[in-house]
Amino acid sequence: MAKIKSLIGYAATALVFTGVGVMLSGTELGDQVRSSANVVKQSALSTVADKFSGDIRERVLIENPELIERVMVGGGFGGNFSKNIGQHIFGKNYEPAIQDALDMTEVKQAGDRMWIIHMPIVNSILLETDEGLVVIDTGMAPAGPALIKAIRSVSDKPIHTIIITHGHTDHAYGTYALVEDSPNAQIIAHENIIPRFERYIKLRGSLANYMSQPADELPASRDDLVWPTRTFSDRLELTIGGEEFVLQHRKGETDDHLYVWVPGRKAIAVGDFYQGFLPNVGNGKRSQRYVEEWAETMREMAALKPQVLLPSHGEGITTGKAIEENFVVLAQALESISEQTITALNKGIRKDLIIDSIELPEELSEHPTLQVKYVSAKDISKMLLKQYTGWWNDIPSDWSPVPWATRGAEIAGLAGGIDQLVARAREVMKTDLALASHMADWAWMADPDHPEVQQLTIDVYKARVSDPSTNTQEMLTYIDQMARARQKQLEAGR
Repeated sequence: MAKIKSLIGYAATALVFTGVGVMLSGTELGDQVRSSANVVKQSALSTVADKFSGDIRERVLIENPELIERVMVGGGFGGNFSKNIGQHIFGKNYEPAIQDALDMTEVKQAGDRMWIIHMPIVNSILLETDEGLVVIDTGMAPAGPALIKAIRSVSDKPIHTIIITHGHTDHAYGTYALVEDSPNAQIIAHENIIPRFERYIKLRGSLANYMSQPADELPASRDDLVWPTRTFSDRLELTIGGEEFVLQHRKGETDDHLYVWVPGRKAIAVGDFYQGFLPNVGNGKRSQRYVEEWAETMREMAALKPQVLLPSHGEGITTGKAIEENFVVLAQALESISEQTITALNKGIRKDLIIDSIELPEELSEHPTLQVKYVSAKDISKMLLKQYTGWWNDIPSDWSPVPWATRGAEIAGLAGGIDQLVARAREVMKTDLALASHMADWAWMADPDHPEVQQLTIDVYKARVSDPSTNTQEMLTYIDQMARARQKQLEAGR
């Protein structure tokens, strides 16, 4: 694996020289640089591909290293990105991911006896009290050893309490390492984390598919998870080391979400309620998320007038005015999307037209904390439609549709055949990638074993990933489809 990484780096260096060649285009030196870089790049990638026998998605990224940089734009979720961790978020024993976490984790002080531990992709919050340490969120499984090492770099006190803001993998799966260090620590979470963990076991294969993870790393039984020692239903007030900690349940990214208010320090740990960009409330691969409740929670937290923001993603904020503004702006954005969606629903507008109409007001869309990285405003509207209506998309023929293979074959026939459909899709790619994607899907559904269809699929979705307007969830979906097509090519010896 180390050799493969070295070769990927070699190919990436070649990409830099290719760029130099482009800048010097029109000169003899530029032509020489570009030509040499292409030879180096193709040689390196060919060697990597020939030796690689792992996950097909990994191979696609090896063969197209420029896509890794695109995924990193939002894949770090406001922090550093590690491909090894991102592809093994449940893996306690995957050494490259464990090492990445150890190498990339850093500790930043957020106030007196308060720290934000920045691991790849996610943060953990550490507060020291006279009675021991309070840890809020524990990161992904591979980061457990890095987290306890970071904690011990600033305090040797025992861990008194571990608080899980919600049961997502990046917030709750490093707990095992903390329990090994401090076996008497209490673990507190909202009561809905119990059925959430049970669903993770029940839907192990499905989650592996939708999260692009190795299925054998997901929990197979209750023994594979660290369960809370204490749960609550609405609000829990704790006194630890003479300090008050208020745990408040509110629905948001999950139905087991909570935030932690520490009034004596005027500090608030928000979990995923605030992410520093348009939040991941419209994720098409995940279960229900709660847009309106999320907005209400932002206003509720703003009313507390916190002076220190301790986020689970991104950088902390220690200016009360900025915290309040950012919370209120996010509330306004979610309220705007909700109002637009529900108003259109009540007018009987077809769902696809509702989604297409959703836009944030300019003063919100341009706010620096509402950048589109992971999902879009339209995606958030889709989540609301999912919450308030049934599975039907308002298209009459889609209530009892024919199989997609039948549709694809008929469309190909109307185009004059698969070859003509592929040719037309390639022409459309020049002006409308979204439409070309539909055409590639029709061709794929009609004949996924056709060599030209496979290459079209790879080319179209590579272009979609490279498009600056594509958000991270889209990218991951498109890379998965590229992987399916590449798998077909490999099976055919190409």
